[in-house]
Amino acid sequence: MVDEVIEARDYVAQLINKGWFRHAVGERGIKYIITLLRFIDLNYRECSVNLDLDFLVNLLDDYYNTESRIRYFIRELMRIQGYDTIARQLISAYPVLPPDIREFLDNIAKSLPSDVAPGTLVEQAINELLKELEGFREKLISIINAAKSQCPKAYNQTS
Repeated sequence: MVDEVIEARDYVAQLINKGWFRHAVGERGIKYIITLLRFIDLNYRECSVNLDLDFLVNLLDDYYNTESRIRYFIRELMRIQGYDTIARQLISAYPVLPPDIREFLDNIAKSLPSDVAPGTLVEQAINELLKELEGFREKLISIINAAKSQCPKAYNQTS
């Protein structure tokens, strides 16, 4: 069935470029046909993926739960160990850290004054990582909002 839809899509796309077809169907008809072709392109492309809106909302809930646990863990770790202790351990381990982590820490260190306390580096690193998490959350929310706008009848959450 999908192969037939793709074949029909290609055939109609060829017809659109023919003057006699445009004249017979009219500009309004061409506009609607192009809309249908775009729909087919979005939904029947080989790499097209359709996600259920409930799945996306559940994914966002999972994200919030995970983010909350991460924030709580970091807060408790910092409360128990202290920023300066963690900073000293991090500085000791720096040579054996993966290159991407070293680069991440280097970029943060460059943004801070040279006489800053070591604990400030750790605090800033935590803040940057949490900003990355927030950025991921915003992307997920934008995907959900786009899905809601495309199928408003499918989404009816009251909370």
